[in-house]
Amino acid sequence: MVILKVNSLPVDLVIQDLADALQLPYQLNCKEYHLELTDAIGKGYIKAMMLESGLGIIEYHCQFNMDVELQFVKDSTHPLKFLYCTKGHFDHRFSNEEERHDLKEFQQAIVASKDYNGHVIRFKKNQEINLYSLEMDRERFTLYDDCASDISKSELRAIFDDTTATKSFYHEGYYSLALAGVFDEIKNYKDDHFLRHIFMISSGYQLLGKQIVQYQDDLNNEQNRNVLRQYEVSKVQEAVHFIKLNLEKAYQIYDIAKEVGLTEAKLQEGFKILYNTTVNNYISEIRLDLASALLQDTDLNISEIVYKTGLTSRSYFSKIFRDAYQMTPTEFRRKHQKNL
Repeated sequence: MVILKVNSLPVDLVIQDLADALQLPYQLNCKEYHLELTDAIGKGYIKAMMLESGLGIIEYHCQFNMDVELQFVKDSTHPLKFLYCTKGHFDHRFSNEEERHDLKEFQQAIVASKDYNGHVIRFKKNQEINLYSLEMDRERFTLYDDCASDISKSELRAIFDDTTATKSFYHEGYYSLALAGVFDEIKNYKDDHFLRHIFMISSGYQLLGKQIVQYQDDLNNEQNRNVLRQYEVSKVQEAVHFIKLNLEKAYQIYDIAKEVGLTEAKLQEGFKILYNTTVNNYISEIRLDLASALLQDTDLNISEIVYKTGLTSRSYFSKIFRDAYQMTPTEFRRKHQKNL
């Protein structure tokens, strides 16, 4: 195993320490430090940028040829870290403890070390890893008291205010779909100059805000959580599949959510984010798509089509069809069958 010691705390200086340890050059472009790995070490890159108000971000998009352990060691208060594993897995431990926390894809952790103790992050060889580390210098970061009432009673507020690191903190969970969207935007943003710096500052605040929302949601029991996690996206897609297979049946949102193992609130959030609509509107759209296809391609009468689409009222079907296509089902069939 290769052990790399990082003796600096600001995220930009972290890159310089890693470059020295690996004997590699780094690039600096508009306040963003970029370290490209060579074939002898692995592939990919690590980059970092200081944002503002004590926030910074480090991105690890790399694969090492050997086991690598990053030891963040410095006789000073270490930043509060928000760690997000978007690909692969890694483990974390506090430098004064033996217990390791294994974080896999879609997982995140909030970590704060006690006193001057640091952090140790370990990567396995030949494994592609995508890790985002949002870092907060709590002495420089300011929470405006008149604006922070929503977290004032949570343990997270106490950790934010613990500028001298009087106690350690560890919270683990699965990051939200909203956070995943920010990671995708960061990874795909192409501008390398001033606009990127502005974009990254905005992204840092977005990550922090969405993380606070998720942390508060994490404190609820599973049945009362409303924030959709990234790993639950497949369950929303299962719901779509279930709807399409059972369109003839008049399932309620509660039934669909129960079928795929989500709360109604999470199911609705998933449809809003993934399909920009509500569950009921999505079902209506699918029914209308099926109805239009049946009107064009079959000789089924209107009542049979109403049944096939899972509706029970012919008059209601005619109303929503007219609203969508500005003509009655009969007029639609006549028009499109003439064009065949």
